[in-house]
Amino acid sequence: MTEKKVKFACPLDCFDVCSIIATVKDDRITKIEGDKDHPLTGGFICQKGRKHLERIYHPDRILNPKKKYKGKWIDIGYKDAIDEIANRLTEIKDKYGSEAVLHYYDSGYGGLSKTVDKMFFNYYGGATTHTGSLCWGAGIAAQKIDFGSNRSHASEDLLNSKTIIIWGRNPADTNIHLMKYLNKAKKKGAYIYLIDPIRTNTARIASEYIQTKPSTDGALAFGIANYIINEDLIDREFVEGYVKGFEEYKHYVKQFTLDYTEEITGVDKEKIKKLAHDYAENKPSSIIIGYGLQRYKNGGNNIRSIDALGALTGNIGIAGGGVNYSNKLIGEYIDGEVKKSDKFVKNRRTYSKTKLADFVIANNDPPVKCLFITKSNPLVQSPNIGKTIEAIKKVDFKVVIDMFMTDTAKYADLVLPTTSILEEEDFVYSSMYSPFLNYSNRAAEPLNGIIGEYELFRKLASRMQIQGYPDIEREEFFKRALKPLMDTFDVSYEYLKNNYFTINDRDIPWKDKKFNTPSGKYELYSETAYEQGVSPIPIYIPSERDEKGYNLRLITPHFKNSLHSQHYAFEEGIATAYVNCATLKENNLEIDKLVKIKSKYGELEVKLEVNEDIGDGIVMIYEGWWHRSGSVNFLTPDYISDIGEQTAYYDCFCKLYQ
Repeated sequence: MTEKKVKFACPLDCFDVCSIIATVKDDRITKIEGDKDHPLTGGFICQKGRKHLERIYHPDRILNPKKKYKGKWIDIGYKDAIDEIANRLTEIKDKYGSEAVLHYYDSGYGGLSKTVDKMFFNYYGGATTHTGSLCWGAGIAAQKIDFGSNRSHASEDLLNSKTIIIWGRNPADTNIHLMKYLNKAKKKGAYIYLIDPIRTNTARIASEYIQTKPSTDGALAFGIANYIINEDLIDREFVEGYVKGFEEYKHYVKQFTLDYTEEITGVDKEKIKKLAHDYAENKPSSIIIGYGLQRYKNGGNNIRSIDALGALTGNIGIAGGGVNYSNKLIGEYIDGEVKKSDKFVKNRRTYSKTKLADFVIANNDPPVKCLFITKSNPLVQSPNIGKTIEAIKKVDFKVVIDMFMTDTAKYADLVLPTTSILEEEDFVYSSMYSPFLNYSNRAAEPLNGIIGEYELFRKLASRMQIQGYPDIEREEFFKRALKPLMDTFDVSYEYLKNNYFTINDRDIPWKDKKFNTPSGKYELYSETAYEQGVSPIPIYIPSERDEKGYNLRLITPHFKNSLHSQHYAFEEGIATAYVNCATLKENNLEIDKLVKIKSKYGELEVKLEVNEDIGDGIVMIYEGWWHRSGSVNFLTPDYISDIGEQTAYYDCFCKLYQ
């Protein structure tokens, strides 16, 4: 038996983009383990990464194109599948226009090769595509307003921090390679705060945990800011030289006295004072922001209010500082055929991603005649699933590409299998945390001759005789995409394949104090925000409970061992709802019985578990469960955040009963 080691990269929509080693014997992968040589991930991988091996050989994996015939699935060949898709897309375009096709995609796979789905529909003439986000859009848009772009400090720079605030992020479960640096920083003497409505596993590393009421993060930030201003703890040199709009902002935050802030947030005012002093005086101070606190209707302003603390105290552009949310580093230098294809769009229609159901139901000019779904599972991940199902049923022709028969795929007319990262060559990077571009080797041939998206869309374009579509080999596609990066940093394609590439001297964003805003300064007051129809300064928008009779707030964070719905594929149990003892008693519940959880959008039956880490009046259920187990998004509303068109999942109110 021949054995070899093959290096590949994890393509999951995750902070870390782990480098992994596959052991291959006779073209079958027998083991995967972390790559000990990688500078960031260093040989340690999580359960999600380990499950790549289980997924590739799982008996439920789709190995052939499938067509729904008289309500049952039948296997068909690729030629028949491609012919049917080509004929239907051509017919729809001729009769209704290309906008009658809605291409729904997300980030279920992070490699360059599968971005060709966008390229195909651009060459098709344009399709209906989304704006906004289900994941992080409010925070992205907020930091673009404040800083001009989205950047984070290098992990190693935390070793320069004396105070670290982890605000609404749970790296112990979802960003595991950050924990190494937090541990090192703490050993060097850094004081670490964790702010979260839930005492997550990250609390184990925190020096102090502060539990705040859901959706009140902005108010807490304003209370800290007002105290810092009143105590003259601001960095005057930074504020006067590099900040726009301080006076307007100062006037607004006056109302957030310590007593008022405590009333809103539930945080003791003495804790607020201590936090303010530590952050402003025990510098340099770093803030690490998670994505949960921007999943409210006030989510964008929550992020802007926290960003402002960095500006007030001069903790921006210095070693050990920063307000770290996302890290769009490598992506700035990716170009090539996908971006070029934008020029071939003749007709494009957009809808807000949160409002998929409303758009499909209401639009008749033209109606949505085809729904083409790639790298996503919207009937688990979209809000208000019940309404979304009814909308999707209205669409005449539905195509899904996936490894498994997901809840979304079950509603399709055609389902096409897809390759695993282990079965194709690719380049993978993240815009969330990792600053590395990772080359991913093919470890094994695709099972059963499965055709991945790169070749699938190439064949489909050829079959439809789409003019201009780049009929090039995958390697040439990669070279064109990476050309700006190779030219800018004078590296070769072979170098990128054989090295862990990152961009040096970008460990401290804004150290030159030149921001990518219209004023060139950090903008507390932003005309850009005003032009977008929102407040030019960050403001606090109180949460409104408009669902009478629903007394509990539902929080649906990410589970440690699944990336959204992907790793719940093989789970057969039912979802668990977590509450604290006070909530249990107030709602007259018993833990040894199943419980019904109901919102005005839907109802589930779940297990009930008491956990004192959960705040008062909160129900926590991990998101990602499939329909058979209890998908939380049957309960969630299709609200949109104040900034960035982010789904406001966490403004969901419910009740529990037995």
